[in-house]
Amino acid sequence: MAEVLRLGQGGPERARIAVVGCGGAGCNILAQVPPDLGITRVAANETVHRSMAGVEAKLILPSEGLAGVAAIDESLVRQLTSPDEKAIAGAILNHDLVVPIAGLGGDFGGPAAALVGRVARVLGESSLALVALPFSAEGLHRRALAEQSLDLLSKKVDGVLAFPNDELLRLAPQLPLLRAFQVLGTIMVRPLTELARASTRTDIGTLRDMLRSGRRWRFGAGEGEGKHRAFAALEEAFSSPWFPGRAEVIERVIVIASAAGFEETLAGEVTHELQLTVPRARILFGGYADGALGERMRLSVLAGW
Repeated sequence: MAEVLRLGQGGPERARIAVVGCGGAGCNILAQVPPDLGITRVAANETVHRSMAGVEAKLILPSEGLAGVAAIDESLVRQLTSPDEKAIAGAILNHDLVVPIAGLGGDFGGPAAALVGRVARVLGESSLALVALPFSAEGLHRRALAEQSLDLLSKKVDGVLAFPNDELLRLAPQLPLLRAFQVLGTIMVRPLTELARASTRTDIGTLRDMLRSGRRWRFGAGEGEGKHRAFAALEEAFSSPWFPGRAEVIERVIVIASAAGFEETLAGEVTHELQLTVPRARILFGGYADGALGERMRLSVLAGW
């Protein structure tokens, strides 16, 4: 059976998380991060934009040259010498996990997210990037830029959780484009908030090792209730449009469960169903109590392969 590791088994202090919205899309998604979780929010853009409103920490960075600085090999050059690097370092210093968020395909978001990853690595902080990939309708040039940014970003952060926009159409095919972006932002924030609720400072090393062991990460969520709640929630999560078509290719899973009365029996139900669904995968499991769920249980699943 799959190996099961646990979150939330160490000290009581919650993980210190900094999230950096990079570019207009990243800042719009940043605005959906709940303010009551103790997460440090940083908005980064090349000019002041309305999407940065309400975020206390703001970084204005020139888009020109960002990718070049981000591409510097931190194993060879560990000094943060550029003004942009120093500005980012000042905003994310003394955090356990740094989460750049961006929409890829433009001149700013992807390179800025990669530079945040480089600075976090030099500072010794773990990192997980959340990125949206362009719709096919946005054109070949934009998609090519996104692929370049994704390749650079994957070398700078511990893990990249990607949300290809085309797959969103399977969830909400009739939504206008602007509303679709808003829905995607809500979904993209979910794994961040779940990790914030379930992780302690002592968990971050385990999380980092798990993220580094996989190049591609995708997200799914589900709910269930009644006798077979774990099975129903996992079945819904694994039907995520971003998951691979065959569950057997998944090699590692980070799953966070929540319920009104979160107990070890629930943890046992979920891990048992996971071991049946992805028998080869390493599993990192966490959970927390959420009284608002009533009789329901909720799962958030990050799948890597």
